[in-house]
Amino acid sequence: MGIMRWRTQPLLSAFGWKDVAYSAAKHPKQRLDIAVPRKKFPRRKLPTCVFIHGGSWQRGDKAGAFNNGIDDAFVNAGCIGVSVNYRLSPEVQHPEHTLDVATAVKWYGGDPNRLVLIGHSAGAHLVMQLLADPQFLRQVGVDEDVSTFVKGAVGISGVYNIVRMANASFYGSLVTTPAFGERVDQWREASVITALTKERDKSPLVKIPLLLLTAEEDFHFSEDAQELETWLVAAGHKSIQRKVIPKRNHFTILRDLTAHRDDNAMQEITKFIQSLVKDDAA
Repeated sequence: MGIMRWRTQPLLSAFGWKDVAYSAAKHPKQRLDIAVPRKKFPRRKLPTCVFIHGGSWQRGDKAGAFNNGIDDAFVNAGCIGVSVNYRLSPEVQHPEHTLDVATAVKWYGGDPNRLVLIGHSAGAHLVMQLLADPQFLRQVGVDEDVSTFVKGAVGISGVYNIVRMANASFYGSLVTTPAFGERVDQWREASVITALTKERDKSPLVKIPLLLLTAEEDFHFSEDAQELETWLVAAGHKSIQRKVIPKRNHFTILRDLTAHRDDNAMQEITKFIQSLVKDDAA
């Protein structure tokens, strides 16, 4: 695993770094931000929330309208916030998005007992796929079982079945080809469910505590979350929660979270993170 290169990066504030390159390729999208609470906590004891944005694998940014403020939300919850950009389609196709996230996780490292991966929409797909199939971390040089250094994961309105997305709506069919190709077998291979069918109980995802959030109005993503939960439970998962956030849709579930409101989604995420680290709190 990598280490945090705190002293070599441009300082955003006393406790923050912006646009840190996590890849030797130095692509402008292969960058992340880090925010640390101002309070004098023992920092090694703080959970780290690594956030992966959505945007149909073709748009979006860690500092975009929907995601701006996400690190502050995690900081307000007593966590180190890390938000990650990745290369987008059509410049690249699957699996390059997932490999970028793998590279960012490897670079950051952090406290292996307190690392939580969180994604929204397409970002949730990348998080769950990274955790479901060990090939992605292996390709960037990490041979460890990801379940040994990721404490938990949160999927917010995640896309876990690419075939369903392609067939669910005209919009779904439009965004599928640039990111995953034109063939159904490519869509199937990119689905989180496929990794689970191959790995079954050997998938690291089966061993990592999960929180799956969807909005009350959330297209077909509630079906995706339910399907993922069913597969994981059948494979032996013992610590998975699936919750629906009322009076929210696919977009407001994230907007309200980043607006620092007393929001149900942030409450659920905070409770989940606290449950992961309560046993070794300082």
